[in-house]
Amino acid sequence: MAWADLPLDLVGDVMAYLPLPADRARFAAVCGAWRSAARQLAASGRMPWILLPSGGVCTTIGHAAAFFRIPGLPEKTTCLGGATGADAWLVLDCTDDTCRRTPFWDNYCPDTGTFKDDPRPDVKHRHTYLLYNLFSNVTVPLPELDAIIGHVTETFEVCKVLMIMPPSSSWSTPDGNDVVIAVTTNHCEYNVILCRPGKGVFVLPYYKVIDIAFVRDILYGITMSEELLAFHLGEDEDGRPNITRFERAINSPLSYDHDESDEDDDDDEEEEEEEEEEDHNESDDDDHESDDNDNDNDNDDDDDDEEEEEGISSIDESDDDDEAAANQAWNDGDDDDDDDDDDDDDDDDDDDGCTVPDNEETEGYEYNEEPKDMICTSRHLVQSCSGELLLVRHQSLIPTDSHSYTLKVEVFKADLCTGKWVCCSNGLPKGEALFLSRSVSKCTRVCGDIQEGFVYYTSNLQDVFDTTSSTTHPMTFQWPCQRIRRESHHFLSWFFPPKELLV
Repeated sequence: MAWADLPLDLVGDVMAYLPLPADRARFAAVCGAWRSAARQLAASGRMPWILLPSGGVCTTIGHAAAFFRIPGLPEKTTCLGGATGADAWLVLDCTDDTCRRTPFWDNYCPDTGTFKDDPRPDVKHRHTYLLYNLFSNVTVPLPELDAIIGHVTETFEVCKVLMIMPPSSSWSTPDGNDVVIAVTTNHCEYNVILCRPGKGVFVLPYYKVIDIAFVRDILYGITMSEELLAFHLGEDEDGRPNITRFERAINSPLSYDHDESDEDDDDDEEEEEEEEEEDHNESDDDDHESDDNDNDNDNDDDDDDEEEEEGISSIDESDDDDEAAANQAWNDGDDDDDDDDDDDDDDDDDDDGCTVPDNEETEGYEYNEEPKDMICTSRHLVQSCSGELLLVRHQSLIPTDSHSYTLKVEVFKADLCTGKWVCCSNGLPKGEALFLSRSVSKCTRVCGDIQEGFVYYTSNLQDVFDTTSSTTHPMTFQWPCQRIRRESHHFLSWFFPPKELLV
């Protein structure tokens, strides 16, 4: 058989090992048959790539998958994932801190049943952050970000990087200083950071944000209690990014942040009732207690009721007061951030260990008892292909004796007029599929192996969830999990190369 007569599936196997445009151009130049096969495979649609923290990439085409290392990476580089909102751009962290880029199971010691090098909260490392274009080899340093989170502990994590680019920008290079980088971390002092290369940074107050999305010129953030926050972006006279207005677009439907306080209030009420009953019994036994004292007690109770009503009113108004105070502070143009930047080195030794609640919450595991199956719930903000803001609630079961699998995926649409999440009973919008990971989540149009209504997630690459039937299906092909499984799914990230480069 001549090389030009290779079957299409074998051509796909070869192309899986040639992910970069220059290599594919050489492949297509071999002969007309290969050029035609390359175009046919490219038109059939491809799965996105999977980025590994160590700088590796897993690519697929057809039913073939291959690994390669990102060329041109500096030494001691950790890949934090793709920059959401800007195809082709990676977020790199140059550091001697190896915790994140060390494969998860490579750190495991089977003899002791423990991990050799867990992240340490009392050990700090230097970090230098970069934006790197995988296809044009353009590098954009972020010294403004280095000044804030460039000397942090091993437990510190950059969770997501969102690249907000103007319409005039292309995939190849940012359009001057018009690009704004939004960064979320697991530290409450730096929960959300806005950075404009060459201009400066702005650190938002702590609102327990676990995910962000940029829709119609507004930066949205969501909390674990599914409260939707809207931040209107602006800039000061020096071009440094800031927030001109803040609002709670959707109030918390779960009251997650107040569960513990509610339980405490219930306990307090029970104790008060018991004390009142004891006081009442004692008063019956005391013959010298007068009716005047009873009347005084009644008046005191009335005063207490009035105070409680006033307290309820103040609680109801507290959210509005918070918004007004935040908007007033931002509109006044507080310049404290400059002082914070200058004093960053002096504050290196001060770390209160305050961390943001993780995007994934688990329940069902009890310490010092028999292990139980765990249910893990993660929440993601995603923009649909039609521009709608979606909340995706992904719930998986982690059995003690088998692999994890997805229990259900719920999709909600943000109704900003009524201030409510609206359940999408049919799942994803028509003609769309969804890819979920902690650092990058994206809705895409259906094509090729990507099927309508399917949710693909890095937490379990062997199956997908069909939102149209609420069922789990095995993947039509198998990712090379013997290598991917060594990595923590926590740090795996989807990557969507520009389509025009890979045709």
